[in-house]
Amino acid sequence: MELVSITTADAMRLQGMFRPSLERPRVSSAKGSIDAAVLIHGLAGNFYSSRLLLHCAETLGSLGVSVVLVNTRGHDMINTLSWAGRAQSVGAAFENVDHCRYDLNAWADFLVERGYGNVMFFGHSLGAIKSLYATALEPHRKVAAIVGLSPTRLSYSRMIDLPSGELFRQTMQRCQMLLAADRGTEPIHVQFPVSTWMTPQCYLDKYGAEEKFNWLRFINQVTIPTLLLFGEKELAMDPAFAGVAADLEPLKRGWNPYTIETIAAADHFYTAQYEAVDEAVTRWLVSE
Repeated sequence: MELVSITTADAMRLQGMFRPSLERPRVSSAKGSIDAAVLIHGLAGNFYSSRLLLHCAETLGSLGVSVVLVNTRGHDMINTLSWAGRAQSVGAAFENVDHCRYDLNAWADFLVERGYGNVMFFGHSLGAIKSLYATALEPHRKVAAIVGLSPTRLSYSRMIDLPSGELFRQTMQRCQMLLAADRGTEPIHVQFPVSTWMTPQCYLDKYGAEEKFNWLRFINQVTIPTLLLFGEKELAMDPAFAGVAADLEPLKRGWNPYTIETIAAADHFYTAQYEAVDEAVTRWLVSE
């Protein structure tokens, strides 16, 4: 393993861990003969703390796929990074998800510079959304496939109609009031859809009525082979996945580049279901 760093197109410095595979590549040509992958953490995660992604890195290595586990600028809740030569507070509490395009494409560039020819984005939760978003809006010429584990749906219209929708409305109103009072960049504690810290500006951008990051609205712009995995429990019980099961059905019909699978008895973090994830990912990658 090697600790590495990159600088994005907008001058953000990020760190990660590179692990080359010594195995013979086994990924099929139908998936672009992938030889390297960028593994992307979820909300407030980082390159070293996700047991799920660390496990997936082992699986990919056994298939001959080298990996880099990465930080995005949304890593951890609040942190300080060098941005254009100045220290700035960043992290999940301050994150503008749109900027993931710079982060992911810079990490793909890193792998290309190391000599790899066909790269895959492999993200969990918000990392899966970022994989789809970056590819839809600013596709990288060497990214040939995506694996997205449990991309949550950031949908205002769905969340407002949930039983907990009143709490969501109250949070949106509070954020709008703070933004109007010129306090939009001060982190506050929010409880919906998850308990976390976030600036009002960030909350409104991520969960607002424009639904900029509702991946079901832009997935048709993703034209490369894509595997989407979900946990049976999260689809049934997690408010962040309300209505997703039904809305996935059109993506399963007719020809398209998407493969969609549900892992039985799995929650959002695939607790005790890592082997099932291994099997699904391996089956998809090696099949023609």
